[in-house]
Amino acid sequence: MKRELARKGFHVASTVLPLLVWAVPRRVGLAVLIPLALVALVVDVARLRVRRLRYLFFRLTRTMLRPHERHRLAGATYMAVAYALALIAFPKTLAVAAMLYNGLGDAAAALVGKRWGRHRTRWGKSWEGFAAAFGVNLAVGLLIGWVNPVLTPFGAVLGALLGAVLEFAPLPLDDNLRVTLGGGLGVWLGSALW
Repeated sequence: MKRELARKGFHVASTVLPLLVWAVPRRVGLAVLIPLALVALVVDVARLRVRRLRYLFFRLTRTMLRPHERHRLAGATYMAVAYALALIAFPKTLAVAAMLYNGLGDAAAALVGKRWGRHRTRWGKSWEGFAAAFGVNLAVGLLIGWVNPVLTPFGAVLGALLGAVLEFAPLPLDDNLRVTLGGGLGVWLGSALW
């Protein structure tokens, strides 16, 4: 549980980025997120290829890395890339919602699932975690829609549901990428249709 708290603490801390994006013009948000994503990619690829960097990276992040991240890109790199892609692909308000779905909804799913999850799937996720992700995503979407009506209630529901499903499902892509971009697609489609 300690390791999961550290990982999800990082997720919650990542909400600084969408809040920054919300507060500044879109071009400033892109000027922050794109270089951040590029640096994360360069550092991660370098640590995978250079033994000395790998050793240093593991010393600094060992308690937070999952076993599969030791030989592949780290979840934090996927998160940085997903946040940049969300702001490139979606209107700013919807991109902020998508980032918060990942930062807060994913964290809620993991923490509730680990602590109170009783009804588990064969791939290890719990229905309680799924419900927590959906609830947090929905609250985020409705709050953002209340502040800026470009995100409609239907968009909030569809984005929240799609983000929670993509966090819950056993799919091959990293969930930081799936939740952010899938949740963004959901709020975009839902808001366009309703």
